[in-house]
Amino acid sequence: MPSYHALTSALKLAGTNAVVVGGTQGIGAGIALRLAELSASVLISGRNEKLGDEMVGKLKERGAKDARFAFVKKDLGDLGAIKALAEDIAAWAGEEGVQYLYLSQGGPVCFTPGTVETLTAGFNVQIISHFLIPYLLLTRTNPVLREGAQICNMGRPGEKNRTIDFEDFSGLKAAAAGTFSVMTHPFRWVFMIDVFTKEFNVKFPGTHTAHLYPGPVYTELFNAPSLPWYMHLFQKTVFRWTSISTAKYADIAIWETVSDEGKSLKRAFWDQQRVWDNLLQLSEI
Repeated sequence: MPSYHALTSALKLAGTNAVVVGGTQGIGAGIALRLAELSASVLISGRNEKLGDEMVGKLKERGAKDARFAFVKKDLGDLGAIKALAEDIAAWAGEEGVQYLYLSQGGPVCFTPGTVETLTAGFNVQIISHFLIPYLLLTRTNPVLREGAQICNMGRPGEKNRTIDFEDFSGLKAAAAGTFSVMTHPFRWVFMIDVFTKEFNVKFPGTHTAHLYPGPVYTELFNAPSLPWYMHLFQKTVFRWTSISTAKYADIAIWETVSDEGKSLKRAFWDQQRVWDNLLQLSEI
């Protein structure tokens, strides 16, 4: 694997506006910090005001003096908050618009326990907000995401043997019946991200949307008290030593969405070239 840090170090983002939803911790925080180091102006959002204020301080320390940094507190489990965040982004961006939108919100705590209330909030965070924020920014009379803007969803890819149940789209019926499974239903959700990623590129060809998952990334989110003990143990042992850091992930995502080479590939999914190459290899071509 090439040194993505060296590759991104050559990028210059002065004069550009970037938004990182879920940028107060984990993967989003790593991306926001790297964007600041490359001289971009950065707006982050999250639920924790303390973490948000601390992140703005770090962004100012690492960023250019003439860049702008701000935090917006929003709980995206609420549909109204999702819509309000789109308005906040538009107000912050002003006439310059947004060139880079990174959507890293969500995580393992969003769908536990599997009740109707937590499932509704989790689905809003994991799926609706990833769809609705860029949609609202693109469909304004004066679109906030301008021509050439890059939209990057971060999360698990769609997996084999997963289907979308259009009779129980978000799993609310299963939750009400007590049959919702955290090991099954949320993985159906991420397949939806694959689907609307492709559809965004069809309906809004002037921008580019990607769904990136380069591999396991180590964050503290899996240490949440709501998760079972075995996930904590896995996080502290096997996962810690087999995953990459948020800083390394940030360089990969930024290279993919900012560099001229990454943009020219127009990849909708991080692994699509690897799949293609493996098929050629297995076909002995």
